[in-house]
Amino acid sequence: MFNLTGSEIMFLLIIGLVVLGPEKLPDAIRRVGRLYGELKRMSSGVQSDLRKVMDEPVKEMMKTTNSMKSLFTDTANDLHSVAKDTVTPNFVPYSAQTDAESAPPKSSEIPVVLYQASAEEIAQSEASDADIEIAAETTSTHVLDDVS
Repeated sequence: MFNLTGSEIMFLLIIGLVVLGPEKLPDAIRRVGRLYGELKRMSSGVQSDLRKVMDEPVKEMMKTTNSMKSLFTDTANDLHSVAKDTVTPNFVPYSAQTDAESAPPKSSEIPVVLYQASAEEIAQSEASDADIEIAAETTSTHVLDDVS
């Protein structure tokens, strides 16, 4: 409680011997010991009462803190799973057909197309690209001059 070391206690005993004398020193040491014991009992009683009073609010705060922590953890996990689903691409095979029946369904997600074509499909694709280029060359475009 007072954090006295052995040398400090010896110094206090020597001063008490000089001031009080050898006759009154034992009685004074007993009184100081009783006073010290009483102070220690009172302080431990106050500490236990304070712990009892503060125990309920501290437990309530810990309960609230743990519930908030679990709420944030659950929300973070939900956001992480949604973000992971958003980042993960949807793979659909590529189809060169342009009719409405073969068009993929419209959705809010943009599909990522990864497809390894065979040599026959590559030749067919190149042929259709050539047909598109020929069609583009044969169509004539007329530019109207702005007359104002």
